[in-house]
Amino acid sequence: MMGLKNKILLIIFVASVTSAVITGAVLISILKMQGLMGETETTMPYIVAVAIYLISTLFILVLLNVLLSKNAIMPAVEREMLEHEREMLNEQLHHSQKMEAVGRLAGSIAHDFNNLLTIIDGYSSLIVADPRGDETVQNANEVIGAARKASFITRKLLSFSQKEKTEPVTLDLNSTLQDTHKMLARLIGEKIALVTKPYDDAIYVKADPVQMGQVLMNLAVNARDAMPNGGRITIKVDSKEIKHGECNKPDKLAEGTYAEISVHDTGHGIDAETIGKIFEAFFTTKESGKGTGLGLSIVKTIMKENDGFISVSSKVGSGTTFHIYLPVCDLADDAYHQDKVEPAPVEVPAVEEAPLQKEPAPEGTEEVAAPTGTPTILLVEDDPMIRTLVAQTLETQDYNILLAEEGWEGIKVARNHKGKIDLLFTDVVMPGLGGGELAVAAKELYPDIKVLFMSGYARSQLADEGVPEDAPVLEKPFTPDKVIGMVRKLLA
Repeated sequence: MMGLKNKILLIIFVASVTSAVITGAVLISILKMQGLMGETETTMPYIVAVAIYLISTLFILVLLNVLLSKNAIMPAVEREMLEHEREMLNEQLHHSQKMEAVGRLAGSIAHDFNNLLTIIDGYSSLIVADPRGDETVQNANEVIGAARKASFITRKLLSFSQKEKTEPVTLDLNSTLQDTHKMLARLIGEKIALVTKPYDDAIYVKADPVQMGQVLMNLAVNARDAMPNGGRITIKVDSKEIKHGECNKPDKLAEGTYAEISVHDTGHGIDAETIGKIFEAFFTTKESGKGTGLGLSIVKTIMKENDGFISVSSKVGSGTTFHIYLPVCDLADDAYHQDKVEPAPVEVPAVEEAPLQKEPAPEGTEEVAAPTGTPTILLVEDDPMIRTLVAQTLETQDYNILLAEEGWEGIKVARNHKGKIDLLFTDVVMPGLGGGELAVAAKELYPDIKVLFMSGYARSQLADEGVPEDAPVLEKPFTPDKVIGMVRKLLA
């Protein structure tokens, strides 16, 4: 702005001096033509004319300087250009920050898709193996449900990453929280517990659903980073009457009923000096390369754009809570509804039974004979559809299956089991206790137990989860034949 002001003043000064010289010359010519001065009497009138003109110009320059310094005058074109540039930068910052979040989600999205592909492939194989079986309709519904979930994930990801602006719509914050729960859980990782508490009734606000997803993601990531050793994030939807002077509400916003979303973490908290800076653009307490300092600044901007506001409360050592507020509105006809992914029942037509073609053995494995006796397998998997599929597959081979949905439960089942456990078949990344730690605990209880890991993450990531480099790993997606082949090989 200072550069623009100086340019304006310089142009006016040069123009004024030029005008003064020309005006003085014209004045002397007129006086000579009227015979009011001689041919040699030019100096004094000329100086007087130029001085008067320059004094007037100097007064104008001083006045302009004062007005420009107070931003009282700005060319309309320049003002429009600056406003347009500000909007473009703001939009680019929003999109850049969303792309950063999408990048963080990439590994988790791949994990989800590997799980879904395992379900689709596995249940499809069971249908092909026994197309007229009693479980065929249920297996077909599992395939349809997994396919719809995959479609839902891609639509949410594309909607979140889009650059185009969307218009605010009427949406229920309970539905918004439910729809983003899975993505938030993947974003923060399975070592942090995510608890969501919807409001007792539907609560509607006017807001951009994509932006609301971005707000929740930014706050969840900040909460995750405040708990490097794990913890709990609680997101709660509530309703609150807010008057002037309460909850740090800006005075320009009206009093009344506001929808509140609070995001609480059990992290290290924020000190009083830092808490006053956290909404500033590019301010960050994270290490270089681990944060842009744009997350909370963008959250504040989004809330302002949607006629809401944000406040924060924190105590060092006791965690932090962010509160976002949006004015409550009535349900409109254009209410926003997320697509649901519950599979509808389907009728599977009768098919001609065809000879079953056995899938070739997985590369690098040899045919292994079916086991004698009844080996016992402890199956630990947090995804219920994967757990059911694998259990159903192994039960067809007459294995005795013990089930657990996470590591700590797996240890409990192993301790309470009366008898020998031959194989631990476990997922790697799970809430609470992961597969690597579970395998160590299982070895202490059963020194001769074999261990088979399964995972949808890249093999290079498994070392960080405590999986030995030479450990057998069944990579998702897998088919029932691959499950049976690897289990038989380990138990041979």
